[in-house]
Amino acid sequence: MAKKRPDGRYKVSIVIDGKRKYFYGKSPKEALEKKQKYLDTLKVAPNLDESVTFGQWAVIWLRGAKSSLSENTFASYTAQMRRYLLPAFAKVKLIDLQPHMFRDLITQLLAQKLSNRTVQYALSVARIALNQAVNDGLLGKSPMKGVKLPKTEKTKVQALTKEEAHALLSAIRNKKHYNLYWVALYTGLRRSELLGLRISDINETDSTITVSQTVLNIKNKVIISPTTKNASSRRTISVDAHTLAIIRSQKTLTYKEQMRTKDYERNDLLFARPDGRPYDPKYISHTANTYGKAAGLEHVSFHMLRHTHATLLILAGVHFKVIQHRLGHSTFQQTMDTYGHIIPALEEQVVDKLAGLI
Repeated sequence: MAKKRPDGRYKVSIVIDGKRKYFYGKSPKEALEKKQKYLDTLKVAPNLDESVTFGQWAVIWLRGAKSSLSENTFASYTAQMRRYLLPAFAKVKLIDLQPHMFRDLITQLLAQKLSNRTVQYALSVARIALNQAVNDGLLGKSPMKGVKLPKTEKTKVQALTKEEAHALLSAIRNKKHYNLYWVALYTGLRRSELLGLRISDINETDSTITVSQTVLNIKNKVIISPTTKNASSRRTISVDAHTLAIIRSQKTLTYKEQMRTKDYERNDLLFARPDGRPYDPKYISHTANTYGKAAGLEHVSFHMLRHTHATLLILAGVHFKVIQHRLGHSTFQQTMDTYGHIIPALEEQVVDKLAGLI
């Protein structure tokens, strides 16, 4: 039963784990409703801790998530927290977070002329962290439930034509860079995966390469990471005979550099700097612009080689599921969302094949 206090408010209490907790209201009904709401919350959030702030939870969540994230993703999530989320919510208790607070933050960030994509990504990190708080029983439901993030327009990936790809390769005079670009075009590996590719990852007997590590630039420091972008990124794919010959050629170049370079850093990398250290991914991206201009092509990026690989496979009739595996996409839907716009170009092939079946 609610008791009236000297200040006119009513209070009720319960004992949780030996500690008495009080609830106050302007009327007995309001005090009882607050008590019941708290009890209902405990049913779905058994580990509820009213003292935990968003800032404290961010530290706990990032620490726990680190082992399941690539180093690049972990660094990115940490940056989103520090840059956009903690300045707004660091001292706010988890249980006090409300949907309107996140809507207000979205409005504020967009007013700062940040792109929809940037704001969407930052708030997505908050959503992931809060969903984990729900899963861990600290919250009954996420305060971001129902919060709509800014929409981003899906842009079509840019790929080179066969002729443009040949022109690009022809413009590369540096033998090591030529080999790197060739392998990129014919395997579809990500930049980080190519730079992390080890000689021991090459199986010449089976004509396969295995992706097992990456090279990243984290806060302007180049590191060899034992992790990949996701679990699906750890994969073994087949390579054609000519690409295998290119890889053998690169192995020879690497061994020669090992023999003539004192204090060569032996990282077993197929593509490495002359002293054995890993290439800076940013440097490799810069070469794409240089070689693109030399080939008379505009706006060439290194990532376009990956898109070119996938696009040419699709146009050749290779199944999307096979392409998903080669690219290391985590889901089939991701592959379809990225390259589904190419399907209309296959219609003519379908009609021709159908005509031959009947």
